[in-house]
Amino acid sequence: MSINQFLPSLEKFEKIEKQYIEYFTEKGEKDVLGKVISNMKSTAEIQASQGVDSWLGYGVYLPAIERIFALHDGETESDFYHRTQYPADVVNAYSIEGHDLATLIAADKYSRIHQQHVAVNTSIWPLNDDGLSLKLNEFPARMRARI
Repeated sequence: MSINQFLPSLEKFEKIEKQYIEYFTEKGEKDVLGKVISNMKSTAEIQASQGVDSWLGYGVYLPAIERIFALHDGETESDFYHRTQYPADVVNAYSIEGHDLATLIAADKYSRIHQQHVAVNTSIWPLNDDGLSLKLNEFPARMRARI
């Protein structure tokens, strides 16, 4: 069974990625990826204060997001996989290779699409139409909001 639900593509997100880079660079930001990560974490903290684990809202993109965060913080890829136990095929499917910022933008768009249709704190997300799913609560080391 292959993963085929809501896959990101560079074609969809490259223009927005460039806009982010231009915007933050003009503002004097040296680490654009770090700034976006910081913004995502701040948003998650605000939502946690309202009882929402917004990390769950990223659904199938959460493993890819966490990988970007971990590598940006200096963790090795092998340490990341050892710590989280995420399946590499899921991380890779929802990552745009060489474009971490575009991956985060895709994850944000995915999250926003589902906010109106899926209960907040939903932990089971479909990976394809054949019943394959990602059960985020099966990964005890996953990123969690401090509710």
